[in-house]
Amino acid sequence: MITKVYWSPWQHSRVALFLLAVLGVMGLLLIETCKVKKEQPYFKKKLHAAKLAERGFQILKPELLKHKKPDYREFDPTNSGLIGEFLTPVTSNSGSLQAKQTSVNPNFAAVMVQFLKKAKVEEGDTVAVAISGSFPALNICLFAALDTLKLKPIIISSASASQFGANHPQMLWLDMENELESSGIFSYRSSYASLGGIQDKAAGTSKEGKEMLLRALKRNKVKLLDPIHFEDSIEKRMKYFDELSQGKPIKLFINVGGGTTILGTNLGKQVFKNGLITDLPEEVHIPNSVIKLFLEREIPVINFIQIESLARKFGLPLTPKKVPKPGEGKVFYSEEYNPILYVSVFLFLLVGLYGVTRLGWGENEEDRYLPITLRSR
Repeated sequence: MITKVYWSPWQHSRVALFLLAVLGVMGLLLIETCKVKKEQPYFKKKLHAAKLAERGFQILKPELLKHKKPDYREFDPTNSGLIGEFLTPVTSNSGSLQAKQTSVNPNFAAVMVQFLKKAKVEEGDTVAVAISGSFPALNICLFAALDTLKLKPIIISSASASQFGANHPQMLWLDMENELESSGIFSYRSSYASLGGIQDKAAGTSKEGKEMLLRALKRNKVKLLDPIHFEDSIEKRMKYFDELSQGKPIKLFINVGGGTTILGTNLGKQVFKNGLITDLPEEVHIPNSVIKLFLEREIPVINFIQIESLARKFGLPLTPKKVPKPGEGKVFYSEEYNPILYVSVFLFLLVGLYGVTRLGWGENEEDRYLPITLRSR
């Protein structure tokens, strides 16, 4: 006896499945290429700080360019004036030209605002600041960020600068500070300054260079921090920070550059990376430094070093050919998937898959049910 049974097999239109797969890939590509920009937190304050830093650059530029040599553009393609010379009598040590060129970007002020906000400082808080002439552009960005968030800095600087920093004898960082304050853009500058360099007293610098540094302190009316040795420099800095705080708690310590008394020996420079630091590492014995002493007091630290690494992290250009405009970089915007687009693509694929597998879209009617012949004895 022969019996025919009609069975609906698990077979679907290959053409329909292929088209659905193609449309799915196209949808994914569309999602990837049509991302939307989303403003990062504190966008308005970041933009304000960057614009303020740009203004600081512009104020200093005419005076800075007066002191430059004819071949200056070789070092400073942006013609900002903020890149120093290869070697002068007041040059403290070697420096990276690429790092200095990268630092000439007002959007580093926005990076600083982000770190300051992460450190949870509030308007009116007192913060301790250590800067040198090595990164004048970053110093301006820091001043812009401090002004934007209305913080009260106590500033101790180093008068000398590494290669390509503020190392012109007549236009050191202390002169730039004075120019910025006189213009009315910032209301604060260094209370003390050391000579900087080796031992924080320009050891190894010529007699002529030391005299130039001392004259810079005198003409800018900045008190000299004159340490006897390395440890004395650390102690004096901490003492002056405490005295100048006038009994108010110091909520944060900020460092710009790689000063040895700030970071410690080479080991300290390896351990203390850039960004916000809240704790001392327990696994290594850290040499004495200003950063170490602040962390031992449970005062957080913001460390602005390794500038090229910071630039890559926040989407800022390396060695730009022109000074970037305020508002550029990942510090202002993040790229995110368009939620309407990816939900639409997902629903389209879901409906298409249901139609092909459950409703038989694309199948021939006559192929939907196939006969099976059974033989019985």
